[in-house]
Amino acid sequence: MVDTGTNTGMALNLEDVKPQIGTGNVETDNVSDSGFIASSKSSEKSNGVTGNGYSKCGEGDLESGHGKGSSAELVSMGEKGSVWWKVLLQLSLCFLAGVIFGIALEKSRVFEPTSIRYQFIYQKWIMLKVFLGAMATGLLCFGIIAHIPATKGLFERARSAYYACFTTKGVLVVCIGGFLLGAGMDLSAACPAMVLAQVGAWVGHGQALMTVFGCLVGAFTYGFCAPFVDKYMGPKKPYEKHLLDDYIKWPFATMAIPLSLVCGVLIFILEWFFPWRTELEELTKNRTDDGQFMTAIAWPPYCAGILIGLLQLVIIFTVVDTMGGSSSYTTVAAQVLVTQRMESWSPYLAKFKRGVSNWWQVMYVCGAIVGALVSALCSQSLGMVPGISLVSSFFGGFLMLFGARMGAGCTSGHGLSGTGVLALLSFLAVAMMFVGGSAFGFFFYALDVAAGLLDYATF
Repeated sequence: MVDTGTNTGMALNLEDVKPQIGTGNVETDNVSDSGFIASSKSSEKSNGVTGNGYSKCGEGDLESGHGKGSSAELVSMGEKGSVWWKVLLQLSLCFLAGVIFGIALEKSRVFEPTSIRYQFIYQKWIMLKVFLGAMATGLLCFGIIAHIPATKGLFERARSAYYACFTTKGVLVVCIGGFLLGAGMDLSAACPAMVLAQVGAWVGHGQALMTVFGCLVGAFTYGFCAPFVDKYMGPKKPYEKHLLDDYIKWPFATMAIPLSLVCGVLIFILEWFFPWRTELEELTKNRTDDGQFMTAIAWPPYCAGILIGLLQLVIIFTVVDTMGGSSSYTTVAAQVLVTQRMESWSPYLAKFKRGVSNWWQVMYVCGAIVGALVSALCSQSLGMVPGISLVSSFFGGFLMLFGARMGAGCTSGHGLSGTGVLALLSFLAVAMMFVGGSAFGFFFYALDVAAGLLDYATF
């Protein structure tokens, strides 16, 4: 057993691997229960995670009565030594998935600050096309594996782990968190995942690094605010129902697959009225050869979205989890707590500090940086995208991550995974994200057009 209080440093110890959260009674040990790592039974406590320990979100009582299934449990020291390569394989696969994610973001051009800001005032539609493409594909993939007997149990475990995040969250907190997330996205012209692609593509000659710094500060700050948010803004008692099929007693696939088709129809309508090549005309007008595949400056945004949606399968089969990004900032920020006493200052942050269930996202977003870099180099577009001001970058990043952690998810966590598993609060969070982004977007756009006080595209 590892004494977490005296463990200092970066905390990714292969003998101190926090488990994936299963469903039902979770009394965990140090080895992740994933598609690669088998578990054995025990009632021991470890890593500060007990039978009513925390999910990957660092929130939620796992003994809430949702679902059935097994989880990672006690493995002897000899067994731990035999699975290190499986942990390494998990992290490597997540890194490679991140590389593909970064390539898709860079090729779709959704990472560009103007794509994000002008989406919130509905003058560009690239971001929504990518989002709907990824959402449609994720819903379709989840619907299929939920229907196949051999994979149904795996899906239900990952799904239960996701909505365990909401046991301390209610409508008020999710609405405010979603609004702040969207407002921060407009201000920083990024999202928690896309900012990593901006770093890789060297947007604004490194300006995106300031957004990342703002994100880390926002995640760290929320770690100390979390107890007060949950106490004064959370529901008086946890919700008993979290999913659409808790209310509509239909099989998951019966609802997920038609919703996927609806997303596809919306993409078709958007592309009919707003062709992606027209939206990127300014970018490609001076290029005599747009290249092929990796050398192309841009792919159809919906194709990039499909590729992103398929990554849900990689994540769920590798770490029994769903796609997300904002938790990675909390994991990195938590490394500041290097002693047991410092960890006691913020139990919320301490829960993110160690374990594959936290560090896989760090590897994933690092892969996104590499993927965007490789993609930009292949198309000779490295450093060609202008950035925004450092002030907007920092405060936007701060607001965005504070809101994402407050609402228990970001554009990937709520927008792709939460809606993909039909979590009702996630649909609400996505709606509030657009409300917040549009409110800030139209306000700053008015300052540009009506008052001439700033340039909306670059302020």
